[in-house]
Amino acid sequence: MGIQPTPLPAGQAGTIQASARLIRLEAGTYCIFHAPAPVVAAVGGVSGMRISVPPGMAHVRISTFDAEGWIGARDGAALVRVPDDGGAVLVTTYRDGTEGRDLPGVQVVRLSGPAPRVDNPVPAPPGAEPVVVEEEGGMTAHIQRRGDVKAALGEWMGERGSGQWVEGFAIVPPDGIAACDLEYQAILGQDWFSPWVEGGAYCGSRGMALPVLGLRVRLKGEAARTLQCHVEAGFTDGTRLGPVEDAPVMTPALTPLEAFRIHIRPRAIDQTPPPAAPAEDVVLAATPPATRARRPRRAIPARTASPQGKTARNVADGPRPWWRRKPAQS
Repeated sequence: MGIQPTPLPAGQAGTIQASARLIRLEAGTYCIFHAPAPVVAAVGGVSGMRISVPPGMAHVRISTFDAEGWIGARDGAALVRVPDDGGAVLVTTYRDGTEGRDLPGVQVVRLSGPAPRVDNPVPAPPGAEPVVVEEEGGMTAHIQRRGDVKAALGEWMGERGSGQWVEGFAIVPPDGIAACDLEYQAILGQDWFSPWVEGGAYCGSRGMALPVLGLRVRLKGEAARTLQCHVEAGFTDGTRLGPVEDAPVMTPALTPLEAFRIHIRPRAIDQTPPPAAPAEDVVLAATPPATRARRPRRAIPARTASPQGKTARNVADGPRPWWRRKPAQS
């Protein structure tokens, strides 16, 4: 269900006013949302706020809960992804003109990418500074309505069944794994992944009620050859996925991430030795002996009896060699 603008009384439809501001951003992923509660509370009769792409900025991508770009009057937010050459977004505020108060403020927070340079800078909300986690390894996450929570690798980060989603997280690898050999990213929407960040860096948002919809964690370099990293995750709809290795962990319905667990273990190696080569005598016994082709025997010419009773040679044999001839008797 999309976020709809707050309806106005029937008699005041003609008093609504619209104001727009253009915010230029450098490359990166941003979250744009309403200013903290004290500022919003001072504004009355706000019908809603819309984040849209201005003309000539078709390469900028905006994702909101509402297909038209509405972020409501108080609690909505928009994700904005700006390409390498930079871009801009148009923030249009619709309000009841009879109140005579200032426009509501907006906050622009960078989720990833280089440090932004904003034309209309606004103070960052409390708690938007990077999360610091211990150097010996572990995880830190910002949980909805709970704040920053810490857990060791191998333990569940977040409480399954609580209905409170994860807004951002950081993972510090254990001893023996370089920060550059562990990287991860947050899933922010359909086909929308945050850039990869290295171990120890924060990924996501803090204090903006903006859920992370999944995550992906992987090892690189020498760590990937000797270790394996498995991720399990639970979601607010009760779905539980994993463990999986180097793959996105998310539900088809893009349900907010509620809890996750990371295991880093030595990679399993098959210790079974290869089958030994057969002994030489076994090979010889198994090999049939080579047979030598035998030439056919020449037929022995038949001998016939002579009139004198002696066996005569066959005429077909040809003349008798001289050395076999008997001397004539006198």
